Amino acid sequence: MTRQTSIDCYNQIKAEGLLSNLRFRVYEWLYDNGPATAQEITTGLAKGSQDHGSFSTRLSELRNQGVVRECGIVISKTTGRKVIEWDVTDNLPKDIKPATNRKKERASNALNALRDLYKNKDLDEKWKEVANLIKEI
Repeated sequence: MTRQTSIDCYNQIKAEGLLSNLRFRVYEWLYDNGPATAQEITTGLAKGSQDHGSFSTRLSELRNQGVVRECGIVISKTTGRKVIEWDVTDNLPKDIKPATNRKKERASNALNALRDLYKNKDLDEKWKEVANLIKEI
């Protein structure tokens, strides 16, 4: 079976951060090793990871975004049952939510606002701004 991979698509997803970290880990593993079953993906990614329970959950999310697809049914080497085999597509993710500030950026913004507050002693509005920035973290 011909794999539907696109180096340009993969590179764009990686460069622009179009997938969350955990989704990208699953996508990248599948890109490098697919087609594969959910169990194979989990086994491949779980080495030294605390997140192993959530890898297979990401597959349906990635499918809904259009970047992976169910490419067939195979017999599991572990259980002997029929399981879905997954592979990447050559699509960019659809329905991407606008990028939000990452936690590190939000924390940095809050710290900068605290520094400004300390320097300026402008208490009324600045305290509200700082409080809101801290809540966003």
